[in-house]
Amino acid sequence: MLDKIQVEQGSAALRGRPEGVPLFKSPPLKTARPPRCPPFVEVTNPDQLLPYLEHVAKRPYNHGLNACWDLQPGERVLLRVDNWHSDMVIRACQKILEKHDVVYEIKKIDRGPIPQWVGSDEVQYYLRRTKELAEWMDMWEEIEKKKEYDKVLMGYGGPVLAERFIKIQRMPFITPEILASPAHTMPIEVLNAMDKWTWDRIRSAKRARITDPEGTDLEFTNHAEYWDSRREFYNPDLVSATWTGNEHFGKTYLPGHVTGRPWVFLPGKESGNGVIAGTTNHIAAVDWTQLVVENSRITQINEGGEFGRQLREVMAQTADIQYPAFPSKGIMHWWEASIGTNPHIHRPRKDFPSGFVNCLYERVRSGVIHMGFGTIISSMAERKAARAGHLVGHWHLHLYFPNYHLEREGDNELLIENGRLLALDDPDIRKLCAKYGDADLWLDESWNPAVPGINMDGDYWDHYAADPLHWVKTELEVCRNYHPMFMKMVGADGKYCHGAGADFWKGGCCNHSGHGHHALPGNCCD
Repeated sequence: MLDKIQVEQGSAALRGRPEGVPLFKSPPLKTARPPRCPPFVEVTNPDQLLPYLEHVAKRPYNHGLNACWDLQPGERVLLRVDNWHSDMVIRACQKILEKHDVVYEIKKIDRGPIPQWVGSDEVQYYLRRTKELAEWMDMWEEIEKKKEYDKVLMGYGGPVLAERFIKIQRMPFITPEILASPAHTMPIEVLNAMDKWTWDRIRSAKRARITDPEGTDLEFTNHAEYWDSRREFYNPDLVSATWTGNEHFGKTYLPGHVTGRPWVFLPGKESGNGVIAGTTNHIAAVDWTQLVVENSRITQINEGGEFGRQLREVMAQTADIQYPAFPSKGIMHWWEASIGTNPHIHRPRKDFPSGFVNCLYERVRSGVIHMGFGTIISSMAERKAARAGHLVGHWHLHLYFPNYHLEREGDNELLIENGRLLALDDPDIRKLCAKYGDADLWLDESWNPAVPGINMDGDYWDHYAADPLHWVKTELEVCRNYHPMFMKMVGADGKYCHGAGADFWKGGCCNHSGHGHHALPGNCCD
């Protein structure tokens, strides 16, 4: 736990290290959370992807971030993709739609050349992305009115219309590497149980504190006024003001993306205080960035290189604007601490970071928290602000090794410990999971990022946080092309490189879930 780690004090100027950057005597999580990365699987034919899509096709529908297509014979399905998606993945999706006898249409949008990202691109990307998501919401409303489709498969993030005739589901499969993963054969009954386990604890807590070895230390009061009288759903008045027209979506958590703090504001009582710090947003790694938070308002943005500079510019431009449903003026308010729940999500290695092969996907790995600040994505409050001509958008910092402390009256509990969602260790969830095979394989993470100075040898600032994108791109290239060497270099845990672990990761996982097929080819780890 962070408050037990020995940190050297008074050394901020050492080697140009900015004030506030963590300095550890030794990597605090080298033993507890060592790097872990599965073997890279080279997919050469769309048929190799079908067992994964078969599982997705049969999962009962929900509106969350786990792909649950629930394909039914005769239903009308729109698959919306673009030129940033792999053609092999699109062909595999077409085959699965045909197999399940749906009436389908595939619309491919030209988004232009696939961009090569740096982390600071998130600022402008999410100023543009907010407009695009609003257009999606309008498009879905039109499809709803015309009833021309029963189901739309598109996108892999953000709100959707809930409790409507039309069902919106995700299409997170950008490349074969992303699709060919046990993340997408994970028993949905188990994923849903872990979501509920997480949600039940969050909604019952009176206070929460979030810490992370990269420098986050933030707490807030989980006021009764955020909730309805039974503390089952968010306060209907706050939901109505923020999520007008989509209240069913806004009143509760998003499956696979559990809200670790309410995604509404409580004017006069917002109590998020502390600092948020990290080196990754939804697009890519960024120079170490620190946000000072007072009453859920970001009052200072420190460091961050070009990312920090652009955020400070947006903060200055909007400082005197009162946004709808916000507790005070300015766009820079903290409203999100969303928690991933799928243990087998991992950072893609091939073509990272470009197009949709970025850090958005990895935010849903179990125990990862992404902190969001700005306008509340695709809420009616955000759309009202956009219609008034204000800048709208939100931005992120990811926490990969967080501790999430819950405080109740006479009862405290850890929800996440050093990045491990403790639902994975719950006896009832493990018993449920055992119905589908080896619970030790299903309920253990496939991937922990390798972070010098945190969970592997090296100095956090000198070898990583001063230029984390350089490290991450190098790390992923070595991991993909020289996997056995990489595992030794970073002192990685090779659980998914040998024996049952290797079989699980390279295709054998589907045998546990009732969809047996031959294991995919892949590199071994020694």
